[in-house]
Amino acid sequence: MKQALVFIFTLFITTGLFAQAKTIRITVISEARQPLPGASLQLMGTDSTLIKVQVSDKDGIAEFTTASAKDYLLQVSHTGYQSVFTQINQAQQNGERTVILPQASSVLGNVTVTSKKPFIQFAPDKTVVNVEAGITNAGASIMDVLEKSPGVTVGRDGTISMKGKPQVMVMIDGKQTQLNGAELQAYLTGISASLVDVIELIDNPGARYDAAGNAGIINIKTKKLKQKGFNGSVSIGLGQGFYFKSNNSLNLNYRNGKVNVFVNYGNRLGREMMDMYTLRKYFDLNGNDSLLLRQPNFSKTQIAAHNIKAGLDFFAGNNTTLGLVFTGSYADRATKSYSTIDWMSPAYIIDSTINTWGTRNINFGRSGFNVNGKHTFPDKSELSADVDYIRFNIEGDQFFETQLSTPGSTIQATRGNIPSTLDIFTAKMDYTRRFNKYVWEAGLKTASTNTDNLAEYFFNDGTAWFDDLSRSNHFLYDEKIHSVYSSLSGDHTKWQWQAGLRYENTSYKANQLGNTVVKDSSFRKNYGSLFPSAFLTYQADSSNSFTFRFGRRIDRPQFQNLNPFIITINKYTFESGNPFIQPQYTWNFELVHNFRQLLSTGISYSFLKDYFSQIFIIDSNSSNVNKNVILYTRGNVGSFKSFGATVTLQWPVTKWWSLTGVAVFTHKIIEGVVWKPIRAEVSQLNVSLNNQFQFKKGWAAELSGYYQTNSQIDLQESLTPQGEFGFGVSKQVMKGRGTVRFNIRDILYTQNYSGYSNFQNSDEPFEVKWDSRVARISFTWRFGKAMKAIRRSAGGATEEAERAGNGN
Repeated sequence: MKQALVFIFTLFITTGLFAQAKTIRITVISEARQPLPGASLQLMGTDSTLIKVQVSDKDGIAEFTTASAKDYLLQVSHTGYQSVFTQINQAQQNGERTVILPQASSVLGNVTVTSKKPFIQFAPDKTVVNVEAGITNAGASIMDVLEKSPGVTVGRDGTISMKGKPQVMVMIDGKQTQLNGAELQAYLTGISASLVDVIELIDNPGARYDAAGNAGIINIKTKKLKQKGFNGSVSIGLGQGFYFKSNNSLNLNYRNGKVNVFVNYGNRLGREMMDMYTLRKYFDLNGNDSLLLRQPNFSKTQIAAHNIKAGLDFFAGNNTTLGLVFTGSYADRATKSYSTIDWMSPAYIIDSTINTWGTRNINFGRSGFNVNGKHTFPDKSELSADVDYIRFNIEGDQFFETQLSTPGSTIQATRGNIPSTLDIFTAKMDYTRRFNKYVWEAGLKTASTNTDNLAEYFFNDGTAWFDDLSRSNHFLYDEKIHSVYSSLSGDHTKWQWQAGLRYENTSYKANQLGNTVVKDSSFRKNYGSLFPSAFLTYQADSSNSFTFRFGRRIDRPQFQNLNPFIITINKYTFESGNPFIQPQYTWNFELVHNFRQLLSTGISYSFLKDYFSQIFIIDSNSSNVNKNVILYTRGNVGSFKSFGATVTLQWPVTKWWSLTGVAVFTHKIIEGVVWKPIRAEVSQLNVSLNNQFQFKKGWAAELSGYYQTNSQIDLQESLTPQGEFGFGVSKQVMKGRGTVRFNIRDILYTQNYSGYSNFQNSDEPFEVKWDSRVARISFTWRFGKAMKAIRRSAGGATEEAERAGNGN
């Protein structure tokens, strides 16, 4: 560890020592004087020959290195804003220039003209999903949007994969959710998509980001209005599938002088259903079927989820901003389930039937506070700091009754009380120094996580309740992660590059408190790792560019997966954690070719070491004398190799029709040992299409869908093909202040999961269906000072827009 710290300290010092070079520095801002990240800047010769393309950073800044002193033309564009052309002469080089982009919406006579963001945008380092641009996202949840995002798949247990690779780190506004699997799925399902601005899909994050997430990062950015004065929007969404649903949101913002105050609130109300069918086939020593276990299960869940984000920004000066943010999520999920379990002969003759009734209730609470600050120094270097405290309170209980269908049979029951708390503290500091030719970034971060999970189980033999001490436990977990990073980026003529190094040290200790039946147990671990990352882009000509990028990532086991307590799924299936899971590491490599921002092709390779997979083993409990109880858990099984190819097309078919298509092919080889060596090899294809149609008089429509072939992520489980097709239409009303949307998701009812699981002494085909086919209608009303500005009628652009368009 000392050697690593010395190495990074040396890197901090040496990367700041570089010679000055002639550059053109552009800052792109809106009429509200807010920086515009993601703007496209094209530097051209006076004959309009394209020389180089740059994208503005999070502060709206882009830089060009000029090969010779001469005059240039610059075009600056951004979705939702008017493009600006300006001239840069020799005298303005080696200096700074500010370009103001006016909003693209204006009212000319009685005709409303609105610039619309594309649903998908592709940047050099990430893919951006503009949530509101997708008409079929109206009334949906964040999880609904993720399921149809390019290259993203969601497993039946809530596991999110990106480009066929498992273990994605999900963040909200740059903060880790600290949840995974079913808990993450439930959390994201409870957040309305109308609260979200964009979703960033980052395949190969740089050193500035946490190293967690072998497949990359999904960053969900919530809405935050920036216009001056009082502005806001209200969205009401109603849906009907098997059951009624409702998604609603309110966004408010007031900015005046040095103060900006904002409040975002959203709720998701309604019911969901899940219909699952499994047929477990036990076989004898010769591999012949000996016994069948049919387990259909139907569950219905009542959901009431509320999310709020409120904050204050104080502009202490032109170069200093301070902020305070509160976030809260509160959700109640009440699930009722019913199952008939049939034991059958290989000829499907029923021997006995067991009826099971169950309830599961989860009360989820999350509260977070953030204090942040940013200061820009006279030399244009920047220092920012963030401090976060988050607390989770999760109250859970479950109750199951089982009874043989034979008249007079005894009712047996189990119940559990599963409360847990989670406290997270993080603090980080980032420094950015801009030279004429280079940008140097460095930072520090510390994070502390403390959890307290109690699992109390009881059983009833038909006469009285007893403590189930063999399954009860009290699990305590404490984790600390300290990190430091440094990166350097630059560009010269046709070359653009970035290289960085991050060091993370992780230590944790866990204690499972015992009782009269189960002994105390504890374990701890301390380890550190280096995580390099880099990319290199070559602009071959005005139409073609090539980018090579690589990086090393890590996935640490979530504390939920380390806790060895047992959760009841049904009488013959349980789920348990594994305190002995080790972290897994991945090397990612990718080569991408871009043609005129129209066609992108890429090939990739990933190698994952110490891969931890979902595994299925026979319950070793002494009560399982017939070896017919299966335990779901996770463990390090071996390696995971992935060979991929990606093709992306953004095609403006006509002035009113734009098409975005993404195809991701992945060949995966998974090797590991459970009860014996297992090798799984699969080639899978994921294709997604999104058609956006813009018509006259404020009408718009969308046709979108995806299809995935046979796939596999876990060593013992494979999935059959699945897909989704949706349609939506929208109409602007109230002179552009309102929008009405109607959509239907999963029209063909094909977005379900079916597949095959392999166990030591049995196999299990399964099928899972849920309330995925939903018709929704929503209405959004926008109000405030910004809308009044949009509604101003004029014969052309306003004087302010004209001045901005001239680059003054």
